[in-house]
Amino acid sequence: MKKLALLGLLGLILVPFLAPAHAANPNLYVSAENSYYNNHFAGSMVIEVIVNDPNLADTSVGKGEPDVTINGNNLRMVQATDGRWYGYFANLDKAKTADQTVGLAGQGLDFGEFCSKNTTVFGPSFSESEGIAIPKTGATGATNGNSGFSTCTSVPGGSTVNNVVRYPKTINTNSAIPSGQIGLNSAVWPVIQLYSFNTSVVIQYNGAGSTQSVTLQYDDIPNITTTLDRTSYPPNSQVFATIKDIQLNQDPTARDSWSFNIVSPQTTFYMAFTENGANAANGGAGLVNLASSLSSLGFDKNGKLSMTLGSVAELQTNGYQTTTSTSDGSSKVVTFVESQPNTGIFENFDRSNISNVKIASNAPRGQSATMEYDQKSLSIVSGLGDANISLGTNQPVSGQKVPVTVTDPDQNLNSGGKDKLDVFRSTAIIPTLTIGNPGTLEGASSVKIYTASTDVLTGGTSVSSSVPDKKSDRLVLDTRTSTGIANQSFEKMSLSTGISATTLQNLLIKTSSGDQGTNWVNYDLRSLQNQLGITDYADTTISLYFGLTDATPITIVSSANMTGSQGLVQIPNAAVSAIAGKSGTAFLVINFDASNNSSPQGSISSETDKQPIVVDLMSFGRKNNVDVTNGIYRFELQETSPTSGVFAGTMEYLIANQVNQFDANTIKSLRPISDDVKFFVNQRLIDENGINIAYSDVAQSGSNTGTSSKSDIRTHSGGAYLTTNIFRFGHPVTVVLEDPDLNTNHGTIDIYSVIDNPSSDNVDTVGDASGGILLEVLIKDIRYKRCTISGTETGGLAASGFSLVETGPDTGRFEGVFKMPSKICNKDGTELISPAGGTVDLKYHDFRDASGQASISSLTKTPTKTKLATPSSAKLDSKSYTLPKPGKTTDVTLTGKVQNYKTGTKIKFTLQTPDGKSSTLYAVATKLGSYKTILTLKPNSPTGQYSVDIEYQKNYVGKVTFMVNKK
Repeated sequence: MKKLALLGLLGLILVPFLAPAHAANPNLYVSAENSYYNNHFAGSMVIEVIVNDPNLADTSVGKGEPDVTINGNNLRMVQATDGRWYGYFANLDKAKTADQTVGLAGQGLDFGEFCSKNTTVFGPSFSESEGIAIPKTGATGATNGNSGFSTCTSVPGGSTVNNVVRYPKTINTNSAIPSGQIGLNSAVWPVIQLYSFNTSVVIQYNGAGSTQSVTLQYDDIPNITTTLDRTSYPPNSQVFATIKDIQLNQDPTARDSWSFNIVSPQTTFYMAFTENGANAANGGAGLVNLASSLSSLGFDKNGKLSMTLGSVAELQTNGYQTTTSTSDGSSKVVTFVESQPNTGIFENFDRSNISNVKIASNAPRGQSATMEYDQKSLSIVSGLGDANISLGTNQPVSGQKVPVTVTDPDQNLNSGGKDKLDVFRSTAIIPTLTIGNPGTLEGASSVKIYTASTDVLTGGTSVSSSVPDKKSDRLVLDTRTSTGIANQSFEKMSLSTGISATTLQNLLIKTSSGDQGTNWVNYDLRSLQNQLGITDYADTTISLYFGLTDATPITIVSSANMTGSQGLVQIPNAAVSAIAGKSGTAFLVINFDASNNSSPQGSISSETDKQPIVVDLMSFGRKNNVDVTNGIYRFELQETSPTSGVFAGTMEYLIANQVNQFDANTIKSLRPISDDVKFFVNQRLIDENGINIAYSDVAQSGSNTGTSSKSDIRTHSGGAYLTTNIFRFGHPVTVVLEDPDLNTNHGTIDIYSVIDNPSSDNVDTVGDASGGILLEVLIKDIRYKRCTISGTETGGLAASGFSLVETGPDTGRFEGVFKMPSKICNKDGTELISPAGGTVDLKYHDFRDASGQASISSLTKTPTKTKLATPSSAKLDSKSYTLPKPGKTTDVTLTGKVQNYKTGTKIKFTLQTPDGKSSTLYAVATKLGSYKTILTLKPNSPTGQYSVDIEYQKNYVGKVTFMVNKK
């Protein structure tokens, strides 16, 4: 057994080992224990202590309270419904100071109400603390933070005002045991126990047989950092900023939210918005600026954030704040929300990866905005990078997928998710392939919208528009308020295509004039659906007017043929004939309520974005005896990872042959807008005529340089042969046809059938009644064709059930079998004759050979003496494989059997990789012709489709293909 290695450099990935948190204290958890901050906490931070001890976890029977102390003083612990025990504590002085800042009960840093340590009405004693904070109002004797503590003598019955322990675990109130196991009245849960401490704080759990402890430092917070997600930002990109500051984590049970006015006067708000972005303190008296109180709350240089936006950055709302201004008059507010409860990591980008800071669309290159926190400044630099585009192979083959990759850091707008080059996204640059001369909106202008579907086209409201990219030819509508358009509902829109009737007549194929082919509209209106509310296209039509007063417009897409907001729709032949009689410039009219029976479909209100749309006219076939292929294809590539700036997709093409060259279903299978584009060609395209995928890059220098990836589309010479030259009556005859151009559908098995229409001139040949002959079988130099003698029909090739079936997906090798007849019709079809003494010949009509020309090839009429090898029964252990992890390999096992094998002779295997490279391996089979070989995939092996061609004694005996994907 031999191996053929797919060579590639092994990558090295270092995986950090993360030790279990708090391994030294398996039963004790303290929320401020964090090695990054050296176990520091400060100010009014509330600390959560949890004891998770299986011996004390039963919630249905009485359990003794765990012995927990803070610097030797008892911390009362309460059992929750999850069986764990919870206690909360904070610094006495800073808790009172925080509570004094409250402007409205239940908002900001409200600790609730305070009771002295002598209070016993709530159940247990808190005598070893220096007082407690309870969550509700109404307890007799309770005070707020601006006065001394008194003994509380009644249980509170008012509203919950504690805002610094918002989501405690539910207290265990099982009726079989005291509330919380220690008899704490549930109305005062969660209770915060207050202590005085200056530096070291030791929390100790004296469990059965062991003591577990955590030492905290009550001091200024070390290692406070602010970071950005990248060093340079392209226009329209999101700016992800992260603050690591454990002191902002006031509530250990919830995601804290802090908002800052980034310009003068500087403001700092705690919980102006909820963690989900709704107004909390904002909008009322509870919105309190803490900037002047930060020092007394224990903050040092932290707690304040400022920014200089300049012409580089701008603010926007997101899921963390509903407005960039607050009710106190702060006009430029940025909100940071904790990533998870108790992390001390605060982010300005929401769960949908939208930041509240973005780079302006017209940001100048090489300039910066600044952000400062903890008196440390960061630069938000605007800049552009260079782009390139490449194909996975320079030798694409019909029906096989080819990787398409664009590298452009400028299109990585959001580091939190994978960006996509969607046609409907106004900021995207679209890689585009144009073949021939399709009609597009490149010269479009004069866009109007109409309130009613019946409005005359000479009226309407003008909408600003442009075609900024002459490669992708998207018409970009600008409905933003800044353009001056008023709020308006609409049912119809029109635009001048800039295309003359004469140009359309030259583009479209008029079948009524004897030409052959089909014409198509490719449209994409998804931006209107996403932004302007047009979601129902069931009553939409697309029409051409030649002049705004045209009394006989031509509908090119009816409502019955609309396929939603995006589609590829055939233009009726009658419409093409009608266009032939028109003159002047064509106006495109899209009527979203063609029946005039519903309320307005679209609405322009306070738009903040632009709307790109696409409408293309394409044609395929033969016009004036010249082959026609007019199409445009746009690649919606997907970023490979959130920060890569590398966008990937695939393409495939199918090439015309006798069967599909005029077939509407073939064109309908194309994917003109996709991350997996499929396009159509009907001739060889090489050298200056090769395909060119263009990308309008704005380079690092700021100029529109553009880039492209050029590739040849080659045609291939095909051929047919028989697997034997010995024929017996009634025995099967196997026909093999090899031509990669006949593989027109990736991943499926193509089949070519015999024409069974007696009235066709091409009856009993493989082909299409209207498209021509693909393959003829001749016996005794006579086409194997039916005839009727004395009223009795003798069948030909169709009657034998013959068809050419691809041996596997994407092999380009086809096989068919018929039984050798004992009688055949003579050339005139007037009598039956014996085929004995004659030859079997195959005539293959190659639509496009390697030179791009039509050709006909046939077998020699002299029987060969060498018996051709029969096909190998090659197979793989799988059709799809995943690249291995670094340091690993994956085996692809290929097995099979060669008939008539001679011991010791070699079988040849030729491997073709997706990057266009090939390598060869020779193997020896067993006496019976059985073989086994292994191909080895490495971590850096190219992804895509592989093929292995198998030859024995210079005869082609098989082919297998398989896909290799990333994990």
